[in-house]
Amino acid sequence: MPTGRETKCCHNYGKVKEEMGEEVCITDCRTFDINCLDRDVLPVSRYEYAHHNGPYGDEEPEHEVYRHLAYRRFCFLIWQKLGRGNRRVIPSCAILAIRKAYPNPESVAYTGFKPAVSE
Repeated sequence: MPTGRETKCCHNYGKVKEEMGEEVCITDCRTFDINCLDRDVLPVSRYEYAHHNGPYGDEEPEHEVYRHLAYRRFCFLIWQKLGRGNRRVIPSCAILAIRKAYPNPESVAYTGFKPAVSE
């Protein structure tokens, strides 16, 4: 992770630990796999996102769209609806699992966490 702010273990988040149950890591949880990595679930999230926010641009690569949707679904799974400008840092393990499932080409760097404009 590019910054210390982004280097967080899932055990540092009370709500994430609640979701984990007895698992060692949030990425070991079935609910994480289904909600954040399942290629059959994310297209439905894409339609839902488009319904509420307008479509993603046609020029956006599919892996970037799915990665963004996976981050959104993770936040919704743990914190429910956060609202515009209310952002949370996702645990590093979840970010790495999502990036592994929907990787950038090798020459393209990942963006990392962007605080809300008011921060």
